[in-house]
Amino acid sequence: MDVQLQHLIPEAILLAMACIVTLLGLSPKDSMRKLTQLLAALALLASLILSIGHLVTLSPCHLVTPSPFFNPDYITLLACGIGLLTVFAAWDMPSKSDPSVADSHYRGEFFGMMLFSLAGVAMIGKVNDLVWLFIALELVSIPTYILVATGRSQAVAQEAGVKYFFLGALAAAIFVFGFSYLYGATGSTRFVDIAVWFKANSTMTPLAMIGLIMAIVGVSYKIAAVPLHFYTPDVYQGAATPVTALLAFAPKTAGFVAIISLLSLFHFNFSGPSGSSILSLLTVMSVVTMSVGNVLALLQRNIKRILAYSSIAHSGYMLVGLVAGPNAGVDATLFYLASYAIMNLGVFAVLIYLQGKADTAEDLDDLSGVAREHPLAALLMAVCLFSLIGMPLTVGFLGKLYLLVAALSTGHTILAVILVINAAVAAAYYLRIIAAMYLREPLYPFATRSSVPIKAAAIICSLAVVVFFFVPGPLSQANARSLDTTTMTPPPMRTILPAPTQPASSLE
Repeated sequence: MDVQLQHLIPEAILLAMACIVTLLGLSPKDSMRKLTQLLAALALLASLILSIGHLVTLSPCHLVTPSPFFNPDYITLLACGIGLLTVFAAWDMPSKSDPSVADSHYRGEFFGMMLFSLAGVAMIGKVNDLVWLFIALELVSIPTYILVATGRSQAVAQEAGVKYFFLGALAAAIFVFGFSYLYGATGSTRFVDIAVWFKANSTMTPLAMIGLIMAIVGVSYKIAAVPLHFYTPDVYQGAATPVTALLAFAPKTAGFVAIISLLSLFHFNFSGPSGSSILSLLTVMSVVTMSVGNVLALLQRNIKRILAYSSIAHSGYMLVGLVAGPNAGVDATLFYLASYAIMNLGVFAVLIYLQGKADTAEDLDDLSGVAREHPLAALLMAVCLFSLIGMPLTVGFLGKLYLLVAALSTGHTILAVILVINAAVAAAYYLRIIAAMYLREPLYPFATRSSVPIKAAAIICSLAVVVFFFVPGPLSQANARSLDTTTMTPPPMRTILPAPTQPASSLE
């Protein structure tokens, strides 16, 4: 088999199984619907194993990637690994305790849409054409619109789904309009051709600069960065908690990989008036995003809204790595992205385990006194929250350290100081959650889920948070750059996902 096609086998497995799982979910037999979560887990496990094999056995020089700054199989590995843990955390969802929804316990479309979205995340690192980039981004987003609106029977979920969909459509229009400007300026939608054009034209034309800025701003919706962040708290609160856990990972990962791919088109060359404009945009987005997220999180009592604003703030942290530029900066961003996915999912897994007043614990009152009745659950959540703060002996500390080093080594001292200040501010609202678990008296009787996969997801995430501090290699070394970044001229590439057969010039 052609080596290029071998890299697409994990995505093919996910897409095929997503179709099967969605169809099985329509079965009137409860026994058939129960298979959906198991099949989803098996598909992700198979894709995970294949991705690891590709990283180990296939030569990096054979990889086709739009960016010389990341390994596309690493993105697939990350999507499958976090996706598998998300399926475990969502094992009993939608909630069996919801009496208003008939047969709500096993609905195959829940896991089918999850697989579709994760397949889009896995694929987005391997596309090398603007058209395919748009398709991959929408493959990530459209299933999440469905999950937000249908994952819960409450009206608040439907409201969240409407907000998420219409703002997502607006963002898609913005970045597609930017893609059209890039095509108009360069005459091609292929990344290789666009990169060659940017290399040949040291001064970016106004048309190309407008297109790149619009594309970055539009894609920033996926990462919940200012100014397209307003939907995040309402959607996080309205969606079912497993869906919220997926939203915190899938669109964010897709968005950052897409932005890195777009920035790699001009090789992160921030010199000159055009490059400095892009750098200023990223810097302002980073500072405002982390500051807005942390300040507004201080005002919340709903845990899911706290984590929503926290997600915004963490996007601001990761943008610091993109401001720092290629190599160390991009590596730090991708390391932090993987770290954030693990520690954030650990928090959500514990929230799902603790049912609280509704289907999951959502308010600070729901967690009051948890440590007395469920000390292990409280400990697991505390470990993940300390990692989100960036405390030593957790992978979150390493992630922030790498971002700081990248910023300082490239002369962005003020940005590094702002990152440290924001990290200190963030500690306040994370510590409020820990204090509620350990220092407050219980207000409600605790009901927990007995599902073993949910417990396993929480335990694995919490252990990983500590283990990866001492052994960070699996998160960093797997992200070996697939091309030589010392040269500014992109080498010849073949398309892993074929570009439209119609010549670019005939699209006019």
